[in-house]
Amino acid sequence: MAAGNRNVRIHLSQQCFDLLADAMCAYSKRTGRFQTMRMTVQRACERLQSHGISKEELDLFLSEFPVDGDITVWLEVSPKWSADYDALRDKVKKIGDRQGIDKILVPLAVYLAERHNLI
Repeated sequence: MAAGNRNVRIHLSQQCFDLLADAMCAYSKRTGRFQTMRMTVQRACERLQSHGISKEELDLFLSEFPVDGDITVWLEVSPKWSADYDALRDKVKKIGDRQGIDKILVPLAVYLAERHNLI
């Protein structure tokens, strides 16, 4: 596990940004507390560990959401949840064979967690 926090910078499409913003809003309403993007992504990564990610789900996500874009987003990954994040990152890297794994993983994790009612 990493000794400290690491900051992941990604450039997202408007559609992926909207997905993250809507998920933060929905998660905030469900918990009765304001949730940040980090909290939302952290929860998604945590819950997806037992669910997993399939190649079909990745392909479906990429067909529905263009990932590349001009909106810069920063995500702080702390040692508390970096193992969950890195495990999913490795899985996406294996099944996806694509560059820019972080910009795919962040919205994908939230998309799948919401789709399977895991958040």
